[in-house]
Formats: sequence, structure tokens, C-alpha cells
Amino acid sequence: MRKKKLSIDEQIDYMKDKSGIQFNIVNEEEAKKFLTNNNYYFKIKSYAKNYEKYIEGENAGKYINLEFAYLKEMSTLDMYFRRIIIKMTLDIEHFLKIQLLRDFSRNDEEDGYNIIDDLFERFPYIEENIDKKSKNSTCSDLVTKYKGNFAIWNIVEAIGFGDFTKLYRIYYEKYKTKGSMEKHVWSVRFLRNAAAHNSCLLNSLRTPYSKKINPNMEVINFISKIDGISRKTRQDKMRNPIIHDFVVTLYIFNNIATSEGIKRNTMEELKNLIDNRFTANKEFFEKNQLIISYYDFVKKIIDYFYDLCI
Repeated sequence: MRKKKLSIDEQIDYMKDKSGIQFNIVNEEEAKKFLTNNNYYFKIKSYAKNYEKYIEGENAGKYINLEFAYLKEMSTLDMYFRRIIIKMTLDIEHFLKIQLLRDFSRNDEEDGYNIIDDLFERFPYIEENIDKKSKNSTCSDLVTKYKGNFAIWNIVEAIGFGDFTKLYRIYYEKYKTKGSMEKHVWSVRFLRNAAAHNSCLLNSLRTPYSKKINPNMEVINFISKIDGISRKTRQDKMRNPIIHDFVVTLYIFNNIATSEGIKRNTMEELKNLIDNRFTANKEFFEKNQLIISYYDFVKKIIDYFYDLCI
């Protein structure tokens, strides 16, 4: 059934009358300005999934003590979260390429062409995607020059991160090497794609977008060293795909980044975000134990990785 198109004024009325969202902290006029200039209704409303509703009575179906200000703040925190994820995953991509090419240079069994033949055989669309870049791409000259004769050392400049992770996994599945991250890169790829496409990440704490997840046991065992996180908490929180993939991304970043300066600066930025910006309006969330529990878990994880590089 198609729903009626709503004006900004009607969106406010709907949130207030149908959903029980209140406008005591951010008034209706301020909310209208925010929905007009800063964000949009469908996205803002998605964060309400982190809150409970009345089950019965005259307010059945409406949210319990939910302020528009809480949704506004959550959307802002999500924006900062996505930004730091994009920064971290770009660095991870860079260091994964360094690792791959370094290990390849030490590998007398691989000439750099055979592995690309394997890549194209398993994923023929990748070669097709590269061909498309020959006419309209920043790497068009490179594609034209090496078309039909790509090697591992030049193809990494012509493929996107998703296709690179396939090359990375094929190489390390074929040539087992200590320190490789082929079992973890899927999480980085997924999280980066979500952040780059501006998808909401913090709207699925109560109801994850998927209940089917294969937890990364290596990473879970690693964070079991962290004081203050019980086994039950670790298992519960790592069932959430976004939280799981974020922790895996931190683990890879800590292990793959060979520049101590980049690692330290990024972790300082992340710690400042979780310690200061995420707590700037902490009173908004003090009655939501779900959000508080996730914050406490993630903060302990970040503090641990921060201490490792300082």
C-alpha cells in the first residue's frame, strides 16, 4: 500500500500525533529547519528503532519518552562515526596493498601475472569493469597501457576496494602467509561501503538488520583480554553486524597499519570522538539502557586499542 506524501509540517504532525515523539528540547520550528536543511524524515525516523513503544493502553504503538532531540543527536553522532570509518578503511586499503605487494615481492613462486589470471577466471566481471575505465576514469591511461597484460603490481591501481579484497583473498588463500588478513577483510569492505553510501549505522542497535552473522572468532578471542567485558556482553554485542564489523575493522587497523604516526593520530581522533562528542549530550540517552550498554562496550574496545598504540 502506497503511503501519502507528507510535507515538512505534516511530518512533524505525524511524529507527534502518531508516533508520540516529543518536541520539548528541540521545538517544532527548529525541527522543521533541521528537516529542511540538515537531514530528512525517513532517515531521522529510522533512529527511533532504538527506543521502546507502549504495548497497550491509549498510547499503544507510540514511543516511550522519545524526544526529537534524541533522534537529531543520534543522526549527528552517526555522521561522525561514518567519517572516522571512511578514514580508517581508506588507510586499511593502503596498508593492505603495501602488505600484498611486499609479500608478493618475497614470493619466488608467483610471477605477478598468474594470480591475475586466477582473479579474472574466478571473477570475469572484474576485467570487464577495468575495461570500462579505459575511456572515462582517472586511471584510463593505466588501463589502456596494460589492458590484457595486467600484473599484480599495477592492477591494484585500477580496481576498487571490493575487487581488491577478492584479489587479496585469492592471493593469501593460495600462498599462506603469516599476518595476512584474508579472513577479516569482508567486514572492512561491508562497513566501508555502508559508510561511503551514507547509510545509517547506529539505527540498528535494538533490531539488527540481520540476525545471521558468522562471528569472527579470532577477533572475539582477542578482545576477551579486555578487562570489564564479560563473556555474555562480548557475545551479545558481537552479534550485532555493525558493532561486529567495527571491532573487526579496529583489529585489522591495529595489525596492518605500519605507520605509527597514522595509527596514533587516528586512534586519538577516535578516542576524542567517543570520549567527548559522543558524551556531549549524554543526558539524552541516560534512560536508554540499550544505547548506554553499547556505548560502554565500544568505549572499552576503543580504549584498549588506543592504549596499544600510545
